[in-house]
Amino acid sequence: MLIWGFKTLFKTLSEGVFHCPRCGGDRQYHLKLARRWFTFFFIPIFPFKQQGTHVECTTCKGTYHDTVLQQATSAQISAHLSQGMHALALAVLRVSGTAPSTAARTAAVGAVVESGVPAYTVERLDADLAGPGHDLASVLVPLGDQLQAQGREWLLTRATLIAAADGGIGSAERALLDQVGGLLQMTPAHVAGVVETTQRSVPRG
Repeated sequence: MLIWGFKTLFKTLSEGVFHCPRCGGDRQYHLKLARRWFTFFFIPIFPFKQQGTHVECTTCKGTYHDTVLQQATSAQISAHLSQGMHALALAVLRVSGTAPSTAARTAAVGAVVESGVPAYTVERLDADLAGPGHDLASVLVPLGDQLQAQGREWLLTRATLIAAADGGIGSAERALLDQVGGLLQMTPAHVAGVVETTQRSVPRG
């Protein structure tokens, strides 16, 4: 009769929320450490060898390498999108160096609200315009990594609508839109197509 042996046991090191590849959404996870134990009469006596860590989804029970935790969750991407749209709206309004029109300010507020900040108002926008600027690269480059093509186009389209709201897009605004497209990892041809298509959709008069 075999009275000794080895058994792998798991210890939960941490838990939280991650984007589960199998579920396709944000789920709770457990980060587990696998360790091989020496057993006597099936009772673990002492740890023998660590076998690494893995992430387990508490919903589908799928297991993944712990690098999966480096991927942004849907909630994090939504928050980053709102931050990016806010910084971008302010940058577009400021770039010409003149006081933005009422139409441009209204378009900016609408874009920020649509990005996930429902309580944003013209008054808050004016207060933000009086404050310091943002480093667009630090905000938009991570978004370029996280967003699909449709998300990148959405940001550039909203920025173009703000720039064109007062009747046209000036050279400084156009240069900024080109810069934004580059930061979002869009090609110059892609940027030009989005800007031109958006401009044609803006009502004249």
